[in-house]
Amino acid sequence: MTWTGFVLVVHVLAALWLAVSAFGGAVVRAAGQRAPDLAGKVAALRIGWRLVSIFGLPGSIVAGLTGLYLLDIGGWGFKAGWVHVSVTLWVLLVGLSLLYSAPRLRRTLAAAEASLAAGAPSEEFRRLASARLPRLLADLTALGVVVFVVLMVLKPF
Repeated sequence: MTWTGFVLVVHVLAALWLAVSAFGGAVVRAAGQRAPDLAGKVAALRIGWRLVSIFGLPGSIVAGLTGLYLLDIGGWGFKAGWVHVSVTLWVLLVGLSLLYSAPRLRRTLAAAEASLAAGAPSEEFRRLASARLPRLLADLTALGVVVFVVLMVLKPF
């Protein structure tokens, strides 16, 4: 196996790692919203946090960095339109994840665990859990994974 082949394998595996978080997180989020009790909501948030911290963030960073490297050694360069869209989307999604979504999820989980320890949902947990923006960004991240696949496979422009 060549070095380029190895980097490509790592890139694809990291992209799958990211996809696990994006699509698995949607399922876990839905289960958490439908959970009949606080303990079920907290369990879903714990699983969601594990998906983000173990799969989503590392997968997105490794997939992006190896993708940038493959552009250089693969001869595509940074001139094609699909590359501009991909890099822009990657920077936006990783930035939003690192600076907003992951910290917000961590705060929500902490408030949920404090609420569980107290025996009732706190006002902070209710406020954090009812926010629509984190859910919207998580769904946009999943859509971003689909767009990445289309761009990487078709290289349309």
